[in-house]
Amino acid sequence: EVGNANSVKFLLQAVQDEDWWVRARASDALARIGGPRVVDAVLELVRDKDEDIRRAAIEILNTCRDPRAVDHLIACTTDEDWWVAERAAAVPPLLDMLGRNEKSLPVVLTALGKLGDHKILDKILPYVQRPEKPIRISAMTAAAQLADERRAETVRAYIQQSADVQDETVNRAAAKALQDMDKRFGGTGSQRAVPTIATDPNEISRAAPPPPPPPPPPTESQVAKTLLIENTSIEEIIDEPKSEAARLDINALNSGDLIEGRYKFIEKIGKGAFGTVLLVEDTVVDDRLILKFLNPNVASDEEMMQRFVHELRYSRKITHKNVIRIYDFLYMGGGYAISMEYFPSHTLGAEIIDNKPMDMRKAIQYACDIATGMAVAHQQGIIHRDLKPANILINDEGLLKIVDFGVAAAQAGGDTQLTKTGYVIGSPKYMAPEQILGKKVDEKADIYSVGVILYEMLTGVPPYSRGDHMSVMYQHVQGKARTVIDINPKVPKVLSDIVGKAMTVDKQKRYQSMDEFRTTLEALLEQARSA
Repeated sequence: EVGNANSVKFLLQAVQDEDWWVRARASDALARIGGPRVVDAVLELVRDKDEDIRRAAIEILNTCRDPRAVDHLIACTTDEDWWVAERAAAVPPLLDMLGRNEKSLPVVLTALGKLGDHKILDKILPYVQRPEKPIRISAMTAAAQLADERRAETVRAYIQQSADVQDETVNRAAAKALQDMDKRFGGTGSQRAVPTIATDPNEISRAAPPPPPPPPPPTESQVAKTLLIENTSIEEIIDEPKSEAARLDINALNSGDLIEGRYKFIEKIGKGAFGTVLLVEDTVVDDRLILKFLNPNVASDEEMMQRFVHELRYSRKITHKNVIRIYDFLYMGGGYAISMEYFPSHTLGAEIIDNKPMDMRKAIQYACDIATGMAVAHQQGIIHRDLKPANILINDEGLLKIVDFGVAAAQAGGDTQLTKTGYVIGSPKYMAPEQILGKKVDEKADIYSVGVILYEMLTGVPPYSRGDHMSVMYQHVQGKARTVIDINPKVPKVLSDIVGKAMTVDKQKRYQSMDEFRTTLEALLEQARSA
């Protein structure tokens, strides 16, 4: 109603004492419902002396899609605060940002890799040899993405030189970049004649044989599809006019059928309340991935879809070995689907057999891995809200990955647990008491769930499982579970107490962060190994 700069600034200051997630949600709300007055106010606030106000103003301008924001966003790429400059980045000034602020370099290089073309390779390649690991890895990926047939050998040589270090992370990134190039240009690095040059990049370029002409650049529609999540508002993804083509009948798919002319159907993996999971082969990149098609009754809930897509935007930022990688949100075959990493595995539930306790060291290690992946998610502001054995995948080598981020956070109203479509958000056997009661949920709810999972691994049974769903949820709120050591006397009291603390009804008495919980478990695991 007031909508001037002072009132908007007052509102933004009022939520500064809350966590980052609250501030981000406040900016989202202002951008979507504020209208022209809020945009007018924010255009003034991007020059405010308070960097937190400038940061919030940038987020609002990035979300509101108002044409007046463009020039201001470009101007803000010169802001002294690297955070403001990074989030204000538009295509024209990205190259100007190179070298301006070290903290922004990884993000700038990643953006240039996605938005640029082979013409800017000369500006990217020097960063491949930088000593800072995040910069080097981002530059490798960007250079591989920008390489054309003419410069492929040059880029390959740069990456191979940079990978010659005793760092597993850098070497993996280099191998992935080279593999991506091999898929595009054919052959493998070992089969190609790579110039033997270790010093002068100009010599590398001159040594490469003249190749055939480069392929045509991608069309605008191809670029638009690639950048769907980054550059399209939620409303545009959901509300854009859809073709009248026949809806894909998932149940009628046969092995080898093509979806959208690209994804070769292999098999249906499963079906749940939110969607149907398919294993497919992406024929463009020759790699397997998962497509999770949202059920029509979920996709028809507009408010739920908006929250769902918004959550996926943040979930895509999580890159960690213990978390399944989410690639994109797509509209295909008359429905919505999420594409994500394919991870051949079984669920944690498959290892809890016949209600018998798991090996104690294995149980602690699994809990540590879950806590490690969730700590990374929490740093991105992501609360899972539905951690359970069915959402924990483990392969034959013991690598553990957490799945289904974003699904449990797609609530249709605040922190209540019942959606318009009639689904309870979360799994009663593993839900935190505050989540059951519809109170504000933070990372301590995930800590509670990991505590319940560890309880089940150590005892063979969940702490509360008798009766129907409502009865089980009530038992969580009461918090009168038997201790782990009471059910399994072989468990040391210190471990039983750790689980009990994680499962305390009063969230303020639990571990206050996933890192604290993980550190405690790791110390105990180290003691067990040395015993």
